[in-house]
Amino acid sequence: MAFAYAVSFTYNRRMTQWLEDLAEAVDDLAEQVDGMDLENLAGNDNFVDAVASATQAATRTHQALKIAALRNAVLNSALPGAPDADMQLIFLRWIEDYTAAHLQMLTLLNDPQGWYAQRGIPTRKDVLSGSRRKVIEEGIPDFAGQDEFNDLIVRDLSNAGLVRIGNLNGMISGNGMYQPVTSDLAAQFIKFITDPRT
Repeated sequence: MAFAYAVSFTYNRRMTQWLEDLAEAVDDLAEQVDGMDLENLAGNDNFVDAVASATQAATRTHQALKIAALRNAVLNSALPGAPDADMQLIFLRWIEDYTAAHLQMLTLLNDPQGWYAQRGIPTRKDVLSGSRRKVIEEGIPDFAGQDEFNDLIVRDLSNAGLVRIGNLNGMISGNGMYQPVTSDLAAQFIKFITDPRT
């Protein structure tokens, strides 16, 4: 009985925290976007679907990166030009199915130079050739030395059509190491999970 109570308490706490944070984020967005009406938004089936799907997924994870991606997806679903309903649900499923590590690696591979710049990591100008594995390990130090794990993530992303490489091993030019290797679909997905607030 104590176990059931403890799990129920944690689950309810997650749900409450998620809904409070989401409401605050939606309010922030409404203040920044001209013409956004919260009552109209509450009647928008695509938005409500996004909220429902993201809420289910948010209660099943403690990973802050995934929770932020879910929140950002809901916010982006409220904006003009949002992906259609089916694509939104696919994107939300990917957030739920993939680990935070998948999301990190995909974001890095979508814009290696931007990733490095945001984190104050200098790109290697002195390297004539190398592999994307080195770019991953320098860009996400926690991934260093985890070759099998990194390869698994790249295979998952490649199988979904999100990256145009099958592995991280190929030798390429020093400049090529920092070029994006994601698909157009991946770029749309990353935009959808990026916070639209200024």
